[in-house]
Amino acid sequence: MIPLLVALTILRETLRTLGTPLRLLAYLPMRRRWRRLAQQALAASAHGDPNQRDDDDVAARLVERALESGRVRTGKRRPRVFLSAGEASGDAHAARLCAAIQQQADVVAFGGPMLQKAGADVRYPLAEHAVMGVVAVLKQLPFVVRAYATFLRMLRDEPPDLVVLVDYPGLHLVMAKACKRARVPVLHYVAPQYWAWGPWRMRRYRRAVDATLTILPFETAFFRQFEVPARYIGHPLLDQIEAAPVDDALLAEARSTRTLCLLPGSRRSEIEANLPGMLAVAAKIHAADPSMRVVVAHRDPRREELLRTAIEAAAMPFVQLRIGPLAPWLMGARLCLAKSGTGSLEACLFGNPVIVVYKLRSALATIGYHNILSVPFIAAANLIAGREVVPEFCFHGEDGWERVGNAAMRLWTDEDARRNCERGLAEVKARLGGSGATERTASIIHAFLERTTSAS
Repeated sequence: MIPLLVALTILRETLRTLGTPLRLLAYLPMRRRWRRLAQQALAASAHGDPNQRDDDDVAARLVERALESGRVRTGKRRPRVFLSAGEASGDAHAARLCAAIQQQADVVAFGGPMLQKAGADVRYPLAEHAVMGVVAVLKQLPFVVRAYATFLRMLRDEPPDLVVLVDYPGLHLVMAKACKRARVPVLHYVAPQYWAWGPWRMRRYRRAVDATLTILPFETAFFRQFEVPARYIGHPLLDQIEAAPVDDALLAEARSTRTLCLLPGSRRSEIEANLPGMLAVAAKIHAADPSMRVVVAHRDPRREELLRTAIEAAAMPFVQLRIGPLAPWLMGARLCLAKSGTGSLEACLFGNPVIVVYKLRSALATIGYHNILSVPFIAAANLIAGREVVPEFCFHGEDGWERVGNAAMRLWTDEDARRNCERGLAEVKARLGGSGATERTASIIHAFLERTTSAS
């Protein structure tokens, strides 16, 4: 039965992928409506208090789904929660959540080394082979198929009381649909950015998950517009930063020289697309300020050879590669140049001026950017603030780097521009509402487990 379900799922998802161009064409006449809905969500966030959170909406929905399926435990059986993380950042978020709930529940998981270290029973190393995009999925299709088959067997043989899927909406959405068939409640932790790139997916998303947890203040209003129970729980990055104090020696080193910090992205394709252009921007600043230093900072030691090769090819001896914690360099840098994504928001949270870039891979992607994007910005900091507090650039080709370089020179030399940027970033951090995302998520899970346990 499971091989048949896997085969049918592959067929369905393949047909769905092949139909994407048609869905895009159908979306274009309605893009003004989707943009209006996204703008309404942004406006609601700008006039609301991000610290006001509604626990009951999410917890009650999960309890409702559990009661409908008859999944009420007796107090004699220890509850079981399944966590799944499909990439390194999700593995870190899931590990913190595992540590917060394992006193109340057994935790089984798909993930990586951090989840395993936190005490989860990791059944499949999903986070160690993160895949994004159609081509990457096809290359690792056997891995994805094995992961899905393993998940289906778990649902059949030892169904959990609750499934918590962390980010990674591609495979996780397929897993959520399987949970629906098995009548297991699903909580999605880190809602997908459908408000930006794929609002037509909302109907499928609403049918797949029972509730979602958002990490940007405006997202809750967007998902509730489509009747998805949602709660803003704060950004896990704030938990991550709080849990890892900055090394004083490294921070002193970072501050000892005026430093430009480059964050080219985590994946190989991102590094290859962004680092050469970033180095060209660095060369421009160095020509005007020869005493400055350039640091390419990266957490992942697996990328060291790729990064070092690119730096050596650029023949820029003033560029240093630092593998390890990013915090000292983000806190100590005069300016950060970051690829759009989680890393760029992390840089913004340290309060120093940041420039955000997103280099599109093709002219077709540029057409999509101008016609599909539902929100006015790509940088999370600008979306949170509701205005441009950090310069952002989305472009195809190499000409865009000249504009990036001009903005970088301004923030490097213009003290008024730097102060304006710093004030805006302080506002962004305040709007996120402080750390505690893990504890808030754990409290929802605790409430669910308590309400679905019979006294008998």
